[in-house]
Amino acid sequence: MSYINFKGTVKKINLKSSEETEITISIPASELDGQYNTLQSMLELKVIGGLDSQIVTYKVLKNARTGKPITKYTVDDGGVVSVAKPEGEQLSMDLGLPPEKVEVKADPEQIDLEVIQDFILSGLAPRFDDMQYDFLEITERLAGGDTYLKIAADIGMGVGVFVVMVDEYRKRVAPMAAKWDEWRKGQVNTVPPKKDDEPVEGQPADQQDETNTDPSEQPESDDSGKSEGDQNPDTDTDPEPVVDKDELENYILKARPTFEDITLDFPTLLKQRREEGKTWMQIATSIGLTSGQLTTKWSAYKKKVAKQMKNGGAA
Repeated sequence: MSYINFKGTVKKINLKSSEETEITISIPASELDGQYNTLQSMLELKVIGGLDSQIVTYKVLKNARTGKPITKYTVDDGGVVSVAKPEGEQLSMDLGLPPEKVEVKADPEQIDLEVIQDFILSGLAPRFDDMQYDFLEITERLAGGDTYLKIAADIGMGVGVFVVMVDEYRKRVAPMAAKWDEWRKGQVNTVPPKKDDEPVEGQPADQQDETNTDPSEQPESDDSGKSEGDQNPDTDTDPEPVVDKDELENYILKARPTFEDITLDFPTLLKQRREEGKTWMQIATSIGLTSGQLTTKWSAYKKKVAKQMKNGGAA
């Protein structure tokens, strides 16, 4: 089975007939790095896929007279977002007056999906009583390349219902994610670097000084300039074996498989994730990578491990 993952822009939708619709998607060349040959192999083949908008639109309730949001949020020093008591309601309580009746309107707001994903991956996004699924794990799996169809099947839910549920959760946490994003950007601007070769404490790895000497953070012009650890392991177009998630992770912890083109010690990182309760974003920051870089490498590593398991433990 061939598989590629990318981000692009829908440029045109052409309803060619009642039975066929043509969609044109523009994809940056960098998104297909290491995947172009796989894409070519799919020409004229039937494929299955989905489009996930990178912009989330949600409603914000505002005071119709002042235009200010009814619900406001505060962020503490650790990045935890809380609901602030509305000013009018607090004043009414202080004076012993009945609450002021406020005319409310709902205005649409937009936020990048990446901001919401980062907020969820930080481990600071809230849970809701009527949505008991592990959205942190769901987001990690989506970032790692799993499809909505596969995750929905794993939890025994129809893919349409699953997508609606994930979208609803993202919309609920969107205003908190926006406030959290303001906070983390403020952390970047106010915390000075310790040394030229050290990351800033409390600063997300993907927003540190671009002079970072970590080879994995350097721009890559061609394959000849990459170090051994930076060779793209995703160019392999062999079919990906299907292995149970828990079975695969237990094998990683027990056998601790290694590969020449993947230098990260994933067995140790996975152990931190399980035993210390760290999120992938926290782990990525601790080793100087962005969450996106880490999940890409993690997906490539799991694919190789799955093949090794299918081959009876041989690399």
